Amino acid sequence: MSRSWTLKGGLAVYRSAGSEPSPQVVMVHGAVDRAAGMIRVARSIAEYPVLRYDRRGYGRSNASTYPSSFEQHVEDLERIIDGVPAIIFGHSYGGSIALSAASRGRQPIRAVVSYEAPRGWEEWWPPPPAATVDPGDAAEHFVRRMVGEKRWGMLPTKSRERLRTQGVLMVHELNTQLTQQYSIGEIAVPVHVGVGELSGAHAQRAAELTAQEAKSGTLVRIPKARHDAPMTHASAIAAMIKNAAIQGSLT
Repeated sequence: MSRSWTLKGGLAVYRSAGSEPSPQVVMVHGAVDRAAGMIRVARSIAEYPVLRYDRRGYGRSNASTYPSSFEQHVEDLERIIDGVPAIIFGHSYGGSIALSAASRGRQPIRAVVSYEAPRGWEEWWPPPPAATVDPGDAAEHFVRRMVGEKRWGMLPTKSRERLRTQGVLMVHELNTQLTQQYSIGEIAVPVHVGVGELSGAHAQRAAELTAQEAKSGTLVRIPKARHDAPMTHASAIAAMIKNAAIQGSLT
């Protein structure tokens, strides 16, 4: 699997050339993350061409690409797809972006795999941190809860500091989800919805509703997984993507 990376419109894009000519798999990471967080999944689907990218404000993407709206993220994904038939995998906030792009229908998306996309517009979904909360503290709390205290403690000091600096962007992104940005029912292609068996009640409810609202929805609970499944359960996420690619080729 050959790999390369380049800047496209200020976004760092990582490409892996698979043995199969199509479909391409485009991976969209969540908040307080970057394309590197998808590398284990990418290695598990080496037969497909894979595109990962650092979203605006993250990783190697230019500082000037800092986002001002959810719409910008969706447009970025559409530019990355660039008219090539694709299976889209989105993790957390990246799942919202993937679902929104699919609902718009402007690119040849064959299927969507969404893992624990938030439903921030629901009254039962946990609200974003209050304005009085330090964004760095909010980001640290989010990561600690996702990866656990043991893994957080093992991170180098520089890595923890970098994650804390992403708090402002994380809070911004959470606030963009207070308004419903897309309709699941408008997505014409198969939607595979993942949730971790050990994830909280709101994540379970969100996944169930998303699968129910889809015209062709499949709910997958990954055993012993939490929100960070792309890192801890990469093979299970890869299996979802492969199933979506098979189903997408039949639609």
